[in-house]
Amino acid sequence: MQTIRYELIPAQGTEGQVAVITFDEANSPVNTMCRQWQQELGEVTAQVVADRERLGAALKGIVLASAKTSFFAGADLKATMRLTPADAPAAFGEIERMKAHFRTLETLGIPVVACLNGAALGGGWEVALVAHYRIAVADPKIQFGLPEVTLGLMPGATGVTKMTRLLGLMGAQPYVLEGKLFNPAEALDLQLVHELVATREQLLPAALAHIATHPHAVQPWDDKNYKMPGGTPANPKIASALTVAPAMLKKTTRGRYPAPEAALAAMVEGAMVDYDTALRIESRYLARLMTGPVARNMINTFFFDMNAIKSGKSRPGTTPRYKPQKVGILGAGMMGAGIAWAQASRGITTVLKDVSAEKAEAGKAYSAKLAQARVDKGRMTAEAQQALLSRITPTASAADLAGCDLIIEAVFESRDLKAQVTREAEPQLAPGGFFASNTSTLPISGLATASSRPEKFVGIHFFSPVDKMKLVEIIRG
Repeated sequence: MQTIRYELIPAQGTEGQVAVITFDEANSPVNTMCRQWQQELGEVTAQVVADRERLGAALKGIVLASAKTSFFAGADLKATMRLTPADAPAAFGEIERMKAHFRTLETLGIPVVACLNGAALGGGWEVALVAHYRIAVADPKIQFGLPEVTLGLMPGATGVTKMTRLLGLMGAQPYVLEGKLFNPAEALDLQLVHELVATREQLLPAALAHIATHPHAVQPWDDKNYKMPGGTPANPKIASALTVAPAMLKKTTRGRYPAPEAALAAMVEGAMVDYDTALRIESRYLARLMTGPVARNMINTFFFDMNAIKSGKSRPGTTPRYKPQKVGILGAGMMGAGIAWAQASRGITTVLKDVSAEKAEAGKAYSAKLAQARVDKGRMTAEAQQALLSRITPTASAADLAGCDLIIEAVFESRDLKAQVTREAEPQLAPGGFFASNTSTLPISGLATASSRPEKFVGIHFFSPVDKMKLVEIIRG
């Protein structure tokens, strides 16, 4: 096999064996739900069933593992890009076949344990949800979740149905409709992961130990006493909340993103029927999305194009990376304050200048607010907060800009005002330094006429709010 390895290993503490399914896609740094993987998943599932029949009670459990540094990356997006609406029936069939294999593995009556050695995103998290018991490495950098909606898709390989039944209709919404990600510790709090270990080497022993002490396993929704957390749409409180959910979603998407709307519909419709019917509902919605133009365009832009940018596709081949040591920012309004945060949070000494010290201090206070929010959420230490804020110097004096490698003006969109601040601040640049404008409306070449060094004048356009928008445009004059 090219994507999956299968072996039987001795069970722990008793006679018997454990089936280990290791995902290891050939010639790829990650595991994906490629066509070959889907075929081999069926073959491996058939082998497990055969071993279950042959060994009976001697087959103690199943372990899902990965030979990559991550657990599983998800769907094969290159293949998805080639789909058209005419492919929807075939796509529906493929989704249903894959979920049938998942269902077979989780209903054999023996425990399935997922060893999460790294990230499990999208379809990768849905693979993890096949398991009755999930063990993860306690690494805060590892991410789990269902980001499909950010690519115009929805988690239709059991993700919608299972997350809704695990977290409830209201609790699952941030993860299904917004693509909110979570780390292993957060997953443990949500009871989406059941055990954490310190190292990757401890995963398999922990899995075997769990199998040894839990000989029988069923998924929560297969338990005859199962009740959906928070209640179904028949619950008056849930029904009341759901009446406003579509309007709130429409306000966010403006009706231009069908994926969150489809995911919400699948959640609600699926919550009113049995588990297997819910799976078919989500398959229909996913097949429609993945063969439509919106998903194709979003995948191309937000996955392939963004990865190309991150890998340096648009960078000059012979130009080394440049990181300024000291950056000056002119204007401490919303944009300037956000740019100051962006620089200081990356370890760059930052001078934030405005017409008065009070306005400059107010701009720095924006960074203090952002940092405090991260401290409150446990995403930043108090020491890191103080270090970040110490890198921002608010001022009303142009002299404090002396020695800056880069000065970015973020003042009002007035050609005259921008020319004035350029002439005032440019003399403070270090030899070879750059002057940049954050303008989004005025031509850079025109603004550069106010510069004594137009060859060192560029546009660096941040998007608002800067702390959330990662895209930056660099414009040559």
